[in-house]
Amino acid sequence: MSTFRPAAARRRIALLAGAALATITSPALAQQAGTATAPSGTTTAETETVVVRGARPLAESERAALQVQRSSVNLVSVVSADEAGRLADQNIAFAVGRLPGVALERDQGQARYVNLRGQPRRWTNISIDGLNIVSPEGRDTRFDNIPSAIASQVTVAKAITPDMSGDTVSGNIDIRTRSAFDYRGRAIRGSVQLGEVNLGGGREVDASLVVADRFFDGNLGILAQASYYEREMITDNWETDPWLRPGGVLQGATGPSGIDRRPGSETRVWAREHENKLYRLTRGNISGSLRADWQLGEGSRVFAQTVYTQFTDNELRNNYIFRFDNGAANTPTTACTSLSTPVSGGNGANDICNGNTPQRGVVYGARLQSNFRTASIKEYTWSSTLGGEHDGLFGFNVSWRLNYTKTEDGQDDAAQPFFQSPTDPLQRPSVLYSFTDPYNHGVELYRTVLTGTGSSAVRSLGARVMEVEQFAQTFLNIDAVTGGATTEATTFRADAERSIQLFGFDADLKFGVLYTNREKTNDPITWSASAADLTAAGRPQFAMSSVAIDGPFRGRQVLGYTFRYYSEGALLGYMSDLINTGVARRQTATERQAFYAVTEEITAGYAMATVRPSWGSVVFGVRVEQTTNTGQGFSPLAPVLLTTESDETRAYPSLHVNWDLNDEMKLRFGITTGASRPDFDEIAPNFSVDDGPQLISGGNPDAKPEEAVGLDVYWEWYRQDEGYMSVGVFHKDLSSVLFTQTGIFGLDVLDSPTIDRSGYTFSTLRNGGSGSITGVEFTWNQRVEDWVQAAGGPEWMEGFGWRFTATVTDSEMTIPAFGTAPTRVADLTGASDMVANFAITYEQYGLSVRLAYQVRTDWLQSVGGYATVNGALVPDGNGDIYWLKDDELDLSVRYQLTDNIELTFDAVNLLDTPAMRYADNFSRPIEWESFGPRYLVGARFKY
Repeated sequence: MSTFRPAAARRRIALLAGAALATITSPALAQQAGTATAPSGTTTAETETVVVRGARPLAESERAALQVQRSSVNLVSVVSADEAGRLADQNIAFAVGRLPGVALERDQGQARYVNLRGQPRRWTNISIDGLNIVSPEGRDTRFDNIPSAIASQVTVAKAITPDMSGDTVSGNIDIRTRSAFDYRGRAIRGSVQLGEVNLGGGREVDASLVVADRFFDGNLGILAQASYYEREMITDNWETDPWLRPGGVLQGATGPSGIDRRPGSETRVWAREHENKLYRLTRGNISGSLRADWQLGEGSRVFAQTVYTQFTDNELRNNYIFRFDNGAANTPTTACTSLSTPVSGGNGANDICNGNTPQRGVVYGARLQSNFRTASIKEYTWSSTLGGEHDGLFGFNVSWRLNYTKTEDGQDDAAQPFFQSPTDPLQRPSVLYSFTDPYNHGVELYRTVLTGTGSSAVRSLGARVMEVEQFAQTFLNIDAVTGGATTEATTFRADAERSIQLFGFDADLKFGVLYTNREKTNDPITWSASAADLTAAGRPQFAMSSVAIDGPFRGRQVLGYTFRYYSEGALLGYMSDLINTGVARRQTATERQAFYAVTEEITAGYAMATVRPSWGSVVFGVRVEQTTNTGQGFSPLAPVLLTTESDETRAYPSLHVNWDLNDEMKLRFGITTGASRPDFDEIAPNFSVDDGPQLISGGNPDAKPEEAVGLDVYWEWYRQDEGYMSVGVFHKDLSSVLFTQTGIFGLDVLDSPTIDRSGYTFSTLRNGGSGSITGVEFTWNQRVEDWVQAAGGPEWMEGFGWRFTATVTDSEMTIPAFGTAPTRVADLTGASDMVANFAITYEQYGLSVRLAYQVRTDWLQSVGGYATVNGALVPDGNGDIYWLKDDELDLSVRYQLTDNIELTFDAVNLLDTPAMRYADNFSRPIEWESFGPRYLVGARFKY
């Protein structure tokens, strides 16, 4: 016999402590709940906090979130804390990833960055309780370092108002933290989950705890929160890049200058190398917060809060690179009359006359490069705020915040040795490569047989070799890096609001000021010991075998060879000894190529009015921001410290019209402006070198902000049958679009005695021309309870429902002419043509189930170089780099065992879709990586 209430009662929002949290704009409900006004950074109607509980927590939490959305005067989407815990939403990116218009960028299977409505991730800002902060990485806001456990509500504002930062183009994600005033009295909430990662069998732990209480007749509230998450994982991986035109014509040359000079070489592309990055990872999050709220009297409150979140990534990586072009000889310029194998005069790379093609062939004596990376990455955000809200102060409702935030992007690389093959082809592997299957690139290794002597010696395949360590590799150097980038920011914000009459209507006048001073410094310390340093110290050369450990490969992919993992402890001990004995040399001050120091000072003021005629509301106003930036960095061309400075003032007007068509339907119209400033490291006058992936990045102090003017038109239907529908059209006109352009560095100014960096991939930021993005967004959330009852269906069917969102966009940006490439048009980075979420839910008899599917189509990661060859535009290097379509299927099951205990089960990444990137088109994949599904079981409790 069912113990659940009738449908009408089940739909009622119950104001019971210890339930799912959501913020709704209902003064009447707030009065019943006895709650206090919560701080907010979003412009809405009077905002009160209530708690939500019912037989269907998913449905009722969603209803409360929709009420926040409905009463907001700007375009927002909301997710409540209970909803964030109803999927395997370990971090804030996962939590918002199923909202309309939200797409996720993942790193090794974990949601990290957010693209709002098909726009670049750098245009998405983050705030905590209404105050904007800078992510440890900078303006590319990372959300995987913020556990969802700290949040009681997350609001995604897609159209900004003047009381929000002008440095907001696509939108802002505001995280409302928990307060003791969210509860009526003492409250204890917690959860524990244990699980396993299918690939590699690593363990997974997720736990959180919230304790809150109120004292002195409820006027003082104290809340403490903590969370802990850790996951052990490995990855299957291969990478094939860069794709180059070895027959390209160098400037000033009269014919093909590269390796492949056969007819047709001008447009033929070959992979320079193939590699495997074989990771053993331990990733984790911890968070903690402490907050005190003091109700001074009617309408007056002060609070103090500190929040700490930390992301850690302990990375052990075996990296094996098979470099094909090293040791290759230039081919003749004549066409092939016949195929010739074995080969002479070189290793045969990039020569179609020995049977090789870009997709399949043999390189006789390729250079093998290896390195072991032992990294300990730690990113943290520590944000402390003192604030208050005072109603009726000098006739205004006043709120103020004083905040100090410190973040660190720690990139400790405790030890990384580098090795490579000798020049003798007999000691190098012959590599049979197969790139015919875009989903499965691989190699086989053979001995190299040399018949004859001198330049006429003929190379051929010998016996196959399975163990990569059977090939000789010469030790080059070993490096260690500590430190990273630290950002410190102090912010003061004050807002005042009062009710007035304007144009004959009730209205709210609001104005405020903000001052922020930020300083970001990147100054890692590097120690390095070369082979010559070891010899000078009377030490033997470092050998791979000295740190190797026996054991099976923990992945599933077929590598074509075997290898041994290395011992983290043995490698760290060796590097520590080199540093302590002075064998490893610390870089000097003028060698600090990665050093930069950037400051940003923002002074802002705004004024806005919200006019409330009988049919809805009109919001208009302007924000003015004055920004001063300074930058410092070392030049690699001379041991001098370069300094830059810029200053600008911008105004950001906006208009929002909200028309209540009837009791259920609303029409929204908005015009907004914004500008996205370049990231701190992008305007620093320095170069950064990463020898592992062979990358060089450089700042551009002359980069200007991207400017945007946006238009939004949305129709919303808050249905009585427990449904919600919306259709929206949005458009943004863009100017001075920023994009990262990649190519080959081509200079020797960053070379060391043992490392040639001229062939490294170089990326830097540039302003493009104009651009635009236009899109359509559709949402339909529906529960079938009323439909089933109307049809006389069985009670068990009433629990079904669904959520569907889809966003379709068309974007473009103008890439200025460069070299022989004319001006061209490309998609915006991060813009998928389509992003969709579909979830089936079931809530009945204490059981709550959600099966959720997310998909996004291919999107542009970075802009590359192109050249005009024989009248056609062809990639010069990789060209534009794209991510392949990404989709994910997750299952979440909850069962209410008692009033206080809920059992949980989560299955994540059930499709195990690999992450793939390709260069210019899918026939040139450059990376494939797989991570495996994850499963967790546990319990949640409340008292």
